[in-house]
Amino acid sequence: MKTIAIGRGLVACYGGMRMRRTGLLPRVVLLVALSSASVAPLLATDAHASASIPVTWDRLLRDSLAAAVVSPLDSRGAWEGGRIYTYTRVRVDRSISGQLTAGAEVWVRTMGGVVGKIGQVVEGEAVLGPGQTSLLFLRAAPQGAYDVTARGQGQFPVVAGDPSLPAHVIRSRAVGALFLPHVAAPVALPQLAADLLHGRSVDDAAREITTAWDRTHAY
Repeated sequence: MKTIAIGRGLVACYGGMRMRRTGLLPRVVLLVALSSASVAPLLATDAHASASIPVTWDRLLRDSLAAAVVSPLDSRGAWEGGRIYTYTRVRVDRSISGQLTAGAEVWVRTMGGVVGKIGQVVEGEAVLGPGQTSLLFLRAAPQGAYDVTARGQGQFPVVAGDPSLPAHVIRSRAVGALFLPHVAAPVALPQLAADLLHGRSVDDAAREITTAWDRTHAY
């Protein structure tokens, strides 16, 4: 078994594919010298054991430049700073708030992906799979691209399987484990983004976003 360090607190072991980590850093698993056919299923699996602090509704809005319903078109992987990122070209199906316009095509960057025969899986990251329309909260990334705000917590897949029901959004299954920060005394907890939007129709979610957008971007 070959072991390689992946930054502070991260260790990946080839063969057993186990890893330890400390703190709230995203867990990164390297898949080395695997064929594309064997890497793809691993990239599509749900994330487990990634620890993050839940993002509040106001924080998600404030940290975002845009909110939009998008559909992936194609993607490519690239090395940046010793880590693999995936750039996914998406079509803006519906612009809700911010700087994007309906019909535009933009690149969304997510951590993890495949370059050649090397793949990385990053738990807690947004997953933009083929054919999966999502409501995304987006912030600026290098080279004119966008990152998903708060990683997987800024993605809300759109579910439209039942034609008798309106399309609705759900919380992403890729967020990993969420832990509320410790507070010394009982206080009213702020509203969390996932709790506010999960299960609501796309139209309802859009109204909620546009109502709060000006308030959280008044600077």
